[in-house]
Amino acid sequence: MRAFLAIDLPMELKKKLWELKEEVPPQIKIKWVELPNFHITLKFFGNISESFLEKIFKESENIIKNYQFFQLMLDQLGFFPKKKIPRVVWIGLKTQDETLFDLQKALQKIFKKLKINSEKEEFHPHITLFRVKSIENLESFKDYFEKISKKTESLKGLNFQVKELVFFKSTLLPTGPLYEPLYKIPLKNV
Repeated sequence: MRAFLAIDLPMELKKKLWELKEEVPPQIKIKWVELPNFHITLKFFGNISESFLEKIFKESENIIKNYQFFQLMLDQLGFFPKKKIPRVVWIGLKTQDETLFDLQKALQKIFKKLKINSEKEEFHPHITLFRVKSIENLESFKDYFEKISKKTESLKGLNFQVKELVFFKSTLLPTGPLYEPLYKIPLKNV
């Protein structure tokens, strides 16, 4: 199964992100993340067995349950890759402390111990809004990005509390991915 570890978002926030959508000009082909699927990926495991995912869950649970609730705040719009044609457009996140980064580093140690590939890129917390399939006209993309960016300004600074981490199963369907929560690990409410 395809699986990943993530922070699920409150439904109210997902609805606000969905409202950022604008009519797409014909010169660009994009696919918005479906409303229920907005999340913050902490680790994508790819195709793994159910038993291996259970092992990852048990190892991770021992770490995760020691961390307290923490706040994340929406920031500005960005895209990957920076120097080439954009493929992923996202909204960045700010933290009030180092909890998310400390937690992510602790999890990386577990993943390394379990011989799960480590990330090549530095961890950059974000929420993917849409993926770019093709761009026939770069100016059209820039205009569209600018429209979404302006709408995003109204959400900048909006914060939400992270109370749990979720292991999701991802099933690829013709209509897009279906994410099913398999394991939820609550953080400490202190």
